[in-house]
Amino acid sequence: MINTNWHGRAFTSLCSLVSFILLLLTAIILYIEPHGRVAYWIEWNFLGLEKDQWGNIHLFAGLLFLVAGGFHLYYNWKPLLRYLSAKIETGLRYKRELTISSLIFLWITASGVWGLPPLVYLADLSEAIKGAWVTSAELEPPFGHAEQVSLKTFCKKQGIPLDRAMAVLREAGFKVNNPDATLGDIADSQGTSGMAVYTVIQKLEKKPKTMKLGSVWTPGMVEETFAGTGVGRKSIAQIIKGHGLDPKTVYHRLKVGGIEAKDDDKIKTLADKHGFTPIKILIIMLVDKN
Repeated sequence: MINTNWHGRAFTSLCSLVSFILLLLTAIILYIEPHGRVAYWIEWNFLGLEKDQWGNIHLFAGLLFLVAGGFHLYYNWKPLLRYLSAKIETGLRYKRELTISSLIFLWITASGVWGLPPLVYLADLSEAIKGAWVTSAELEPPFGHAEQVSLKTFCKKQGIPLDRAMAVLREAGFKVNNPDATLGDIADSQGTSGMAVYTVIQKLEKKPKTMKLGSVWTPGMVEETFAGTGVGRKSIAQIIKGHGLDPKTVYHRLKVGGIEAKDDDKIKTLADKHGFTPIKILIIMLVDKN
């Protein structure tokens, strides 16, 4: 005979288990997935689900876990009160365990806030894994969330003739009826990515200015060139090598600006440490104030 009675405690326990498994699975996915600017640019997905979808599942699983935890307290409220009352009357027996667990909690919290080793190495590992998805230059968008920008704005920013871009895209099979359509919308007409759209019209792009030291660079030019490109995740050495800069000049400028830096220091890390933005760090490195 089938038992038709509703078992609230069993249901709560199962919901807790399911939500915990989902939290664990999605946490692993979020740990290794590429950065947003790359994921959206290349239309990244895993098991058929995109970055935002994995994030939503993680969020909703967390909410389910909280709700299940609330019902767990509801169903076990009286036993919990009896347990706490007994502990208060007899005195706390597990003082050492409570102290150690509290210290672990404080240690994890402090590590997250101030980036303390060794736990910060887990965050660094995640950054390395996320960065490893970029195996070639075309996988990086020219600027952050370029797929959300209209074709007209994108062409203007990249120095591409709009009329020619529209003609070339049509020849490649893309539906381009409105220059105000975003690269993402244009990509959807062929079931592809913003990166694929850019690949088609990139040949029309004017050659970008090369990196130069000295008074050629102004703060405005630095911001226009690097804003939204994810440059904060690069190290000082990568900037120097990638743009043919003179290391002595760069480090001298940083020192004059009150910044002590090493080759492997990330731009964003230096910026956070000194209360600057990554663009401000680049301005100090590139702009000759003499």
